[in-house]
Amino acid sequence: MKVKYKTKTLKATPFGGLYVFTEFLHQIGFHKRFTACFEKLRKVRQSSPSQNIALLAGMIIAGGERLYDIGRLANDQTIGELFDINSMPKDTTLRDDLYLIGQKDSAREALLLDLNLMLFEKLALKTITIDVDGTALPVDGHQQGAEKGYCPAEQGARCFQSSKAICDETETVLAEWTFPGNTHCAKDIIVMLRPLLDRLKQAEIKIKLRMDAGYHSDALFRVLESYPNISYEIAVPQHDWLKDKIRALPYRSYHSSEQQYCSFAYGSDLNCGFRYYIVERSLKPVGSQNDLFDQDNYNYCVVVSNQDRQPQVISRSYNKRGRVEKHIEELKNQYALGKMISGNFDVTKALCWFCHLAFTLIGMLRQIEFRKKI
Repeated sequence: MKVKYKTKTLKATPFGGLYVFTEFLHQIGFHKRFTACFEKLRKVRQSSPSQNIALLAGMIIAGGERLYDIGRLANDQTIGELFDINSMPKDTTLRDDLYLIGQKDSAREALLLDLNLMLFEKLALKTITIDVDGTALPVDGHQQGAEKGYCPAEQGARCFQSSKAICDETETVLAEWTFPGNTHCAKDIIVMLRPLLDRLKQAEIKIKLRMDAGYHSDALFRVLESYPNISYEIAVPQHDWLKDKIRALPYRSYHSSEQQYCSFAYGSDLNCGFRYYIVERSLKPVGSQNDLFDQDNYNYCVVVSNQDRQPQVISRSYNKRGRVEKHIEELKNQYALGKMISGNFDVTKALCWFCHLAFTLIGMLRQIEFRKKI
């Protein structure tokens, strides 16, 4: 059998890894998918909005952290060949595209969902775990939308709020939302989740949803329980009635673990079955300071679920939600989340979305091209 080899010659570039990235974008039809979601944002000048977004992702991969860092790529003539552009756009041109993208909330969400559904199909995933979490993005200036509010990292600082839904199996972002800094993470959570849950229901994908106590609400539970393909694990705020109840429950250890577990069911006035409360307790460290009115030597963690399973199984599953914190740190440190901001809030929303988009594209590249070969 004769084998014919074809050699392709490219100019040398210090950003060689971008060749792999641009080839991957062509393989998944990124530009066509972008255009389908956003339609026509503006008249095409020297480069289309999808080309500029792909170029911005390349800038992030090359280490850029500000919009003006696009100038790093301007001195490399090979970049134009990789991204199919005749000349490097200015950061002001990119900002014009981002302003229009920032005004299309549903289109941004649709593109992230479209990319993830393609990934799930390629990996033959029919069951996924979604972690929903939020983080504050503190800033120093007086940008539009940067308000004093919920910023635990820097009390009293102006910030934006970034919420995201991340698939644990693929390490990609299914949806993200950016709010002013004085907005609580749970605001409009039902409105934000519905398009995501509806699309995944249509795709017949089973979902396990994990969220912290900030999202706990009866209205959210009722919505989630209306979907037959959703199981949830959500932390419960320790209200006074709950504190008294969990201290009186019988606990037991499993497999000689240091933690102890118990559970109880609640179904009064529910049309959709029982909710199961799972409690994990562990002894406080020796020498730790107890509250003046606290006579208990245990720390408690309470999770509510619509699944009737052994308490240590639910608790262990919920504790894996901590991996989302690693992804948030990666977004901040490697994908410039919170560093690329603008005086215009629509541009800031687009920039935050773009950081999550770049994170998702690299996550897809790992899953589709790399991990199956490792």
